[in-house]
Amino acid sequence: MLGTVCDVFVHFFLTIKNQTKKILLYFIVFKNIQCYVYFSFKATKITLRYINRVSKAPFSNMVDPKRVVSYEDMLKVIQQPEKVIIDVRNPEEVKSTGKIPSSINIPLNNVQNALATMSEEEFKKKFQRPKPSSSDELIFYCQSGRRSTEALDRALKLGYTKSKTYLGSWNDWSSRQQ
Repeated sequence: MLGTVCDVFVHFFLTIKNQTKKILLYFIVFKNIQCYVYFSFKATKITLRYINRVSKAPFSNMVDPKRVVSYEDMLKVIQQPEKVIIDVRNPEEVKSTGKIPSSINIPLNNVQNALATMSEEEFKKKFQRPKPSSSDELIFYCQSGRRSTEALDRALKLGYTKSKTYLGSWNDWSSRQQ
């Protein structure tokens, strides 16, 4: 299940003051993110606490599954030049590991400037392709998915409504290319 989204539903039945209560918990679990759920029962109260061991991002910032691209999707996308694949890792990382075919490197700290303020001419000169319009599909990736999710958030705020993220990112891509 590398690089895929898993939906997990957990049902709990509790008896509180002679009444059975059904509690449904819903998790979206992504590769490389470990979710731990702790319960503490105090009389009629349940406390649920989420801990993310890999990323410090809060649970509420998880990506909408409709905005997630899989490895299989990426195999198709690299053959579609109208879609823009953006590697948001630092240039040194890209140089040392390689990149997904047809992607361009715009480090996370430069994404907003490149998409919002860079002119069409500057963009084309720097990245050897036309600057994407807000109606183009952008797909972000990084090393493990954290920075690509942040880039996705920035692009959406700038009006790039068809933006997505490849959560498996370079770790998933490189492991499947061997």
